[in-house]
This record gives sequence, C-alpha cells and structure tokens, in this order.
Amino acid sequence: MLGALLMVLAVQWSRARHTWYWMDEGIAIGISSHPLSEIPGLLRQDASPPFYYLMLHVWTSVFGDSESRTHLLSLLFALGTVPTAFWAGRSLFGRRTGWTCAVLAAVSPFIAAYTNETRMYSLMVLLALVATATFLHSFVYRRRGHLTAFVLSLVLLLYTHNWGLFFAAGAAAAAVVCLLSTADRRPLFVDAALAFGTSAVLYAPWIPTLLYQQAHTGSPSTPEVTLRGMGHDIARLVGSRGVWIALGLSAAVGLAAMVGRSWDRTALAVIATGVIPVAAIATACAVSMVGPVWSFRYLAVVMPPVLLLSAMVLRSAGRPGLFALAVIAFLSAPLHGKGLPYAKSNVRDLAERVSSTLRPGDLVISPVGEVPLLAHYLPQDLRFATPTGAVRDERIADWRNNTKRLEETDTRAAVLPLIDAVPVGGHVLVVCPPPAGDLTVFVRYNFRRCDEARSLVRDHPHFRLDRMMKAPPGVNTPAEGQLLTKLV
Repeated sequence: MLGALLMVLAVQWSRARHTWYWMDEGIAIGISSHPLSEIPGLLRQDASPPFYYLMLHVWTSVFGDSESRTHLLSLLFALGTVPTAFWAGRSLFGRRTGWTCAVLAAVSPFIAAYTNETRMYSLMVLLALVATATFLHSFVYRRRGHLTAFVLSLVLLLYTHNWGLFFAAGAAAAAVVCLLSTADRRPLFVDAALAFGTSAVLYAPWIPTLLYQQAHTGSPSTPEVTLRGMGHDIARLVGSRGVWIALGLSAAVGLAAMVGRSWDRTALAVIATGVIPVAAIATACAVSMVGPVWSFRYLAVVMPPVLLLSAMVLRSAGRPGLFALAVIAFLSAPLHGKGLPYAKSNVRDLAERVSSTLRPGDLVISPVGEVPLLAHYLPQDLRFATPTGAVRDERIADWRNNTKRLEETDTRAAVLPLIDAVPVGGHVLVVCPPPAGDLTVFVRYNFRRCDEARSLVRDHPHFRLDRMMKAPPGVNTPAEGQLLTKLV
C-alpha cells in the first residue's frame, strides 16, 4: 500500500517538474556549480549553510542541471517523508498513527509546494522529521539507541538551513519538559548534555561563517513581518480552513476520550511533540523582532512535529478522526490541478528571446540576485554587472553589505565605464524588476539603482534600443528587459 501511495504521489507531485527556475533557484544552481571544496567559502557571500549545495553539486554532476533533473532531487526528498512519517508514527504511537501520519505527509500542500523547487525545503522537512522522531524515542521513551540518529539528523539540519537553530531550541525546550516530568533525571540529563553538546561541537566549525553572514549579508530582501503575518503563515502551514475545522473537531473528541486516563509516556510524547514547534516558532518570532529572518517556507523545520501531533489527534478521535482524515485528504490532495507551482519567474523566456542576438563579451546588467539566474539561461562568455559595478563571478550573488552598497553607490560612475567599453556592434541587456510597492529598503534601492542603470544605457547617444520585453502578468518575481546595440 505504501509503495502504491508513493507511485501516485510521484506522478502528482512531479507534474510541474519542468517549471522554470526563479531567482533563489538560480542562486542554488550557481553556488552548486563551483567545486565542492570552494562551496563553503563562497557561502560567506550568501546567507545559508552548505549541506544542500554540496548535495546539489554531486547530483548535478551526475544527472545535469536542467529544471526537471534538479527538481527530481527535491521530489525524492519529499517522497522520502512519506515512509519516514509512517515509521515515525508507527514506532512511536502505533500502526494506525503511522498510516495517519503518512497520509498527512502525502497530502500536505506545504510539502507538495516545494517538490518542484531547487531549494532545500523538502530536505529540511525530511531531516526535521527524523530529528523529531528520534528525539521522542531518545528522551521520552528512553531508547538510547536513537541518540546517534538524533544527533546526526540535527547536525545535518543545522548545516542545511539556519532555521535548524530554531528547531534545536524547540528540541532543547522539549528536553527540559522531559527532565521535569521524571524522577530519575540524572541519566536523562547526561543523555541530553551528550546529544546537544555533540551537536554543538559538530556545528561549531560553521559558527564563524554564520556570524560573518549575519553581520554582512543576512536576508536583505526578506521583509519585516508582523505578529499577525506570522500567525497567518502558521495557519497556512496546516492547510485550509476546512483542514483546521477537521483537526479541531478531532482534537475535541480525542481530548474528551483522554479525560480521566492516567499519565503515561504517550501523554508526555504528545506534550513534547507540541513543545518543539511552539518553542521553535516563539524563538523565531523573537529573533524576527530584531532582524528579518521570517519566511513562510522556513517553517519546513516545524512541519514534522505538526504532522505527528495532527496524526495523534486524529487517531485519538477514533472513527470521527478517520472521517476527518478522509476530509483532510480530499481538501489537501494535489488533485485536479491543485498544488501545481505557479509562475515564479519569466527570466528563461526573456533569455530565450535574446540569446541568438547576444555575442561573447556583450554586457548584461541586472540586480545582484538575478545575475546567477541570467547566467544559467544566457549564452556563455558574457560580461555581467550590477548597478554597483562589474561582477567577478556571475554564478554567485554577492549579498555582502548590499543594502549599504546600493545606498552609497553612484550608478553613473559604476556603470558608465562598463557601457563605454562595449565595442561598436556590441549589445547591452538590462534586466530590471518592474516597479513595486513599499518593500524593504534593500528592494527599494534595487528598483531605483537598476532603473538608473537602464536610463543610462537608454539615453546614451551611442546606443539604439532594439527590443523591449515586458513582464507577463501572473509572475511572482517578474523581470523586464531592454536590449540595446552600440552604433558608434
């Protein structure tokens, strides 16, 4: 049955595997195209840990870097969550919970959304699911044989995304709950110190890079969010309003059935499972008040304990829970066109329209984040620049102090010499995002400086505008292009 479910999901989730890359995917492809030994050092210019990019490098070396090939890697991670969810639920709470958890993972709109994106989010779900299950085995049921798997999955999660730190905070809070609930605390404290201490030691080599990233790169394009916005994202993690109603009714039935039962390890496991996402999200919210670190997709690290908790709620409700699971599956499953990725970028279409015209040495000007994406789709041997100057390596977006550089740059002084250096008959392609509303300081400066660079070329007496390409409607991160030829 599990194999049949995976085959159905593979077909459903892979329907849009040819969806074109958008900016973040272009950055991932660009970073992973470098030699393995260089990737950790290059990430000082980015804001991410290296594990996913190292895996993507190996994958593309074997299978290629087309959209369908790299999306397949994300699909495999997502498919892996289904049998892992079955194992986690069955080994912790029984076979019925295992099947319930597997079905919830299979129909999760959140997991489905990232099966066709060349980013680390489906890997984050898989690693966090293993970490959650092995934590409960180790610290609630005291099965010490799972400690090594917990440490390994936690460390890999930390090296996959910085939100792994928030998951670690949630797991630490749950460990405290476990300590407070037992009379024989010394062995449990030793195990916790050993597990979290070993994880910290293994993660320590990356901490200097993390501190450098936070000081010089961070997430400049991530907008600040309000508590209301965070709450909306958390609600979307589970699904639609109908899913919430089904879970709420099941929880009411399940709690009524549990009233009067004696305290046992299963009850502690349920509480610890709930503490992990609550503490992780609370930590993320607190940090977001200081700097912009919040994004809906980063909630991948708390998706697994939410899945396990939901499975427990549905199982404890008995037959009403089984009916609720069927309702959730119907509402959430990627059927009849639901769950297909939307158009995130039109850069590939833009590149295909100008590639036959461009020659080696022609100049491409674009905001820093779009450069690796353009470099992936455009011909080789082009020169790339941002409004702050020439780009040394077009396969990586250098985010270091970018907001400050955009604020302080003189676009004319930075770009005009590059334009003047284009030979007669050569071309300049300027790719800019269209005007947008009130966004972060970084994004506003991005719009402004790119428009200044575009005006410099368009108004230059030696250049002729050959082609103007507007962004089509319905694109999440649109780009507009102008192709110009130097006449004199």
